[in-house]
Amino acid sequence: MEENKNIESLRRVHFNSIWLVPLIAIIVAGWMLYQNWASQGPVITLIASNAEGLEAGQTKLKARNVDVGRVIDIRLSNDYDKAIIKVRMNQGTQKMLRKDAQFWVVKPRIGKEGVSGLSTLLSGAYIDMSPGEQGKESDEFTLLSQPPLSTKTEGIRILLNSHNTAKLDVGTLVHFRGYEVGYVEEVGFDTAAGSITYRIVVKAPYDALVNDAVQFWITPGLLFKSSVQGFEVRLDSLETFVSGGISFGLGKDKLVGNSVKDLTSFHLFASKEEANHNLYDKTIEYLFLFDSNVSGLAAGADVEFRGVRIGTVMAVPFTDIAMDATTSFDRPVIPVLARIEPQRLHDWSVSGEQSVEKWKELLDTRIKQGLRAKLEIGNYLNAARVISLDFMDNPPAPGMTEFAGYDVFPTAPDSLADIGGKVSTLLDSFADVPLKQTFEQLGQTMAEANETLRQLQSLSNSVEQLLEKSETQQIPDDIAEVMKQLNLTLESYQANGQIGRPLRENMLSLGRSLNELQPLLRQLREKPNTLIFDSKPRLEVQPKAAR
Repeated sequence: MEENKNIESLRRVHFNSIWLVPLIAIIVAGWMLYQNWASQGPVITLIASNAEGLEAGQTKLKARNVDVGRVIDIRLSNDYDKAIIKVRMNQGTQKMLRKDAQFWVVKPRIGKEGVSGLSTLLSGAYIDMSPGEQGKESDEFTLLSQPPLSTKTEGIRILLNSHNTAKLDVGTLVHFRGYEVGYVEEVGFDTAAGSITYRIVVKAPYDALVNDAVQFWITPGLLFKSSVQGFEVRLDSLETFVSGGISFGLGKDKLVGNSVKDLTSFHLFASKEEANHNLYDKTIEYLFLFDSNVSGLAAGADVEFRGVRIGTVMAVPFTDIAMDATTSFDRPVIPVLARIEPQRLHDWSVSGEQSVEKWKELLDTRIKQGLRAKLEIGNYLNAARVISLDFMDNPPAPGMTEFAGYDVFPTAPDSLADIGGKVSTLLDSFADVPLKQTFEQLGQTMAEANETLRQLQSLSNSVEQLLEKSETQQIPDDIAEVMKQLNLTLESYQANGQIGRPLRENMLSLGRSLNELQPLLRQLREKPNTLIFDSKPRLEVQPKAAR
């Protein structure tokens, strides 16, 4: 009986096939969990100043536009100074996570490289990375605020130094004739020289454009300039408008130089005009002492000879000796330092020092011949002035030739001052005129003129009274009778008149007599002795008989 109960209980514990379903589900879920765990990469930490535009579970991490991870958590650091961003990387990305790997946020921005990240306007910001290649693997990195610059760019690296320009940022573009050829790689400051230093990269193959004859200058995004030549407005590209740029090129009429090595130093000029002025390194400095208004004359203005630029104004006023110039003369003067640049006119084919000496001697000779400097308005729109050199017929004496160690160029009154002097002289002449006596004489003359007019009026009244008398009215009849008698007299002298007819007949008779005397007169003209001696008779010509 007991044995039958055991057999019956075994029948009740019989395995039910329905249990296979949850078992299989557990096995599949476990396998999927394992596959998910096995396919996941490491978790890395990105430290950023802020997490603007990033969202946990949404923001992706990409490398060369391929998804390689996703942000899983964002929180603040313990000191609340940084944002801690956790990113789950995909499987197989461990080799990318070396010390030199770089991460940055891609979002819409306008910067030195132009407009970028426009695709994120719809998809949202994402994190981009540059895979690491050197160093050990790491799981903690700094999230950059700007896209990094490539340190593997092929080309040439140049050092620039600037003393009087504003600071440019890393990434500022370098142009050649407006074409992008490089960028600023590093910015520093030389405390000993007091200058800003830049290390720029000119990418290959444009590095061949760099030689020892090129010059570098800052390209302003927007330029508004007023000078002797007029007003100039220039707008460059959008990227230079935002943050400026650097350009380089050969100077005017300058030949291509020799190639340079890496980290060769060049000076960075504030503008292209300043770079062009630097081409003229052989100069003659003069001090101009003006005793008139120098308003409108500024550093960089032209020094001209009959409209042709031959130099540049360096300082207005020249502060090194300004106090000496205003106290050493009876009449204070304004010192202006300028330089003559013979290279603007002369092909510098001989030694520089010899050429400078020759030009100095030539200028001294021309000064003795009457060459003088004066201020003239170069542009009437902005009243900009220039120093104009020209010969004068009766130049003022040169005066001193040296002051405070500088050669002095003799000056003459400017055109406006000359006109002002003439106007002043004219006004002085008017002041010397005896206006009171003149007006008294004029009043007397006007009184005499009034008396004369009064007498004429009285005479007119007398004539009118005379014409109204009866005796005066008979005068026209007498005049008519006289004219009639004169007409009769003239008729008697006409051709058919009593006097004119006989006179006409006598003249006709005289004419006939003169015609009859013509043969005699002709004979006397040919033979004056005809009246004394007879002339030989002429033989008559006998006609010949017919044969």
